[in-house]
Amino acid sequence: MQRFYHGDENGFTDHLEINRQTAFHEAGHVAAICLENKRKSLPLIHFEIRVGKQDILAQPLFAKVSGGRLVGDLATVIHQDVSSNGDSSNIDSYQLVYEADIINFLAGPLAEAKYISIRDNEVFNINLLTPQAINHYGGNADMLEVMSYLEFFIPSPVQREAKLNALFAQAFRFVQQPSNWKSITALAHYILNNAHENISCEQAIEVLTAGVKK
Repeated sequence: MQRFYHGDENGFTDHLEINRQTAFHEAGHVAAICLENKRKSLPLIHFEIRVGKQDILAQPLFAKVSGGRLVGDLATVIHQDVSSNGDSSNIDSYQLVYEADIINFLAGPLAEAKYISIRDNEVFNINLLTPQAINHYGGNADMLEVMSYLEFFIPSPVQREAKLNALFAQAFRFVQQPSNWKSITALAHYILNNAHENISCEQAIEVLTAGVKK
């Protein structure tokens, strides 16, 4: 889960604005990992936010969420199990966790999209967005991860598309929920103002929790 802006087609970069977009993007990932997983009674998986701020005047903010996946290396384990036993029925038991991971991937670019819509005084409406549109909000790498999950767990292209649209809608509702948006905003500001290069899981949770109470 990484958001890094390289400049527009004209080579121009408004670093301060791109930094804000990046912060909201990564905050969206983290909020979903913490708050949505908790709502579903899923275990909290360790993560940290790595932030590069060596020279924000010379280059935009680099930020990346490391860890936080429920599936992890599980796909490899399942693949080995299916190959050796010829039985794919166990894959269904992982549906809740792989769907949660996908929602967490999608929440990042959707949080960035919501931030931009607020900044530009535009409507943030799911009917104006598609899963493919998140590529415009730093979601290229996220979408690659999402499609990798879906292609592994769902053989049918038609079923994959239906599942993607359903999970996209869930991620949109998560970001749009007012208390979640307060938490995302609080963490985004913390990422921007934090002086350290690593934000721990515990620090992020504390900020998200405080954001809900405001």
